[in-house]
Amino acid sequence: MKNAKHDNRNHMLMHLYYHGLVTLDIQHYQADKERIRQGASPYTPQYIKIMEERIKKYLGESCQFSRSIMSPIKRGQVCPYFNNGGNSLFEYGSLELIFEKDSQHQNIKIYKTEDMGKILCLDDELMIGDKDIIYTETLLGVERNNFLDKTILILGGGDGGLLHELRKYHPRHVLLVEIDKEVVQACRTHLRGVCGDSLDHLEGNNYQVLINNCVNVLDECVKNGRAFDYVVNDLSEYLVGTKIGHAYDLETSSVIIELSMIILKPGGKYLSRGECASAREHLQRFENEMRSLNLNFSTFKIDVPSFKEPYYTYEIWKP
Repeated sequence: MKNAKHDNRNHMLMHLYYHGLVTLDIQHYQADKERIRQGASPYTPQYIKIMEERIKKYLGESCQFSRSIMSPIKRGQVCPYFNNGGNSLFEYGSLELIFEKDSQHQNIKIYKTEDMGKILCLDDELMIGDKDIIYTETLLGVERNNFLDKTILILGGGDGGLLHELRKYHPRHVLLVEIDKEVVQACRTHLRGVCGDSLDHLEGNNYQVLINNCVNVLDECVKNGRAFDYVVNDLSEYLVGTKIGHAYDLETSSVIIELSMIILKPGGKYLSRGECASAREHLQRFENEMRSLNLNFSTFKIDVPSFKEPYYTYEIWKP
């Protein structure tokens, strides 16, 4: 390993591996936030390409191939990189962190972006943004489902987007169950492009926002014989237990679906979020899970702007 430094805090780190691989990492220190936002750097793609060609020329025939990342990787207090469903990275060019809090359940962040407005992240997983109305409309199926005078249960959805959209269609009653009150409070203040005024009050003429574990509420509905025309699953993760935390868990997911089927009225529908197209394993498991329960379902593929890739939602109907 070789290291070279400059008085301006720039430095270069070279690793030489026993099998012949050589990696070169050049770091440029930039303290001016505005210049960082503008992407100012002496290491332009042209500069990087020239440097790569010079290194190849210097190494001569011993260089069998070379690869360079042509865009500088940015680091700082706000990380502009996110994982998609397949755990590949994508970047938001400019981010401003306007809210962050660790709740009892998760880390909550809300960013302001140049092209997507504000976006909500839970445990650094992107949930929804100002420009993602297509996600809400497709999950609800507003063009094919009739919510007039219907009863609806929303599992999760603490950002308020589903509730705000449903109120436009004059349902009889909407019950939203969200485990994390901090998410509701954060979105009420900072994500009004998604929730509008629907989280200003936890109860209205035809809706209620209940802070509780959705599994407990589903159990209560089963015991009390309470039924709904629609159950909307907007859970980002399924609660397994306090020792394990939050994780995708197929058994728990089945419990949620099965309980939802019990409390659905005849002919009712279960509307569920899925995953990004690159999360193929999760999507396949979820679909196999529904088939194992002998449930008929439809799949809808959409392009959600904030996610930077296609996304799948599901509609299951009760026989």
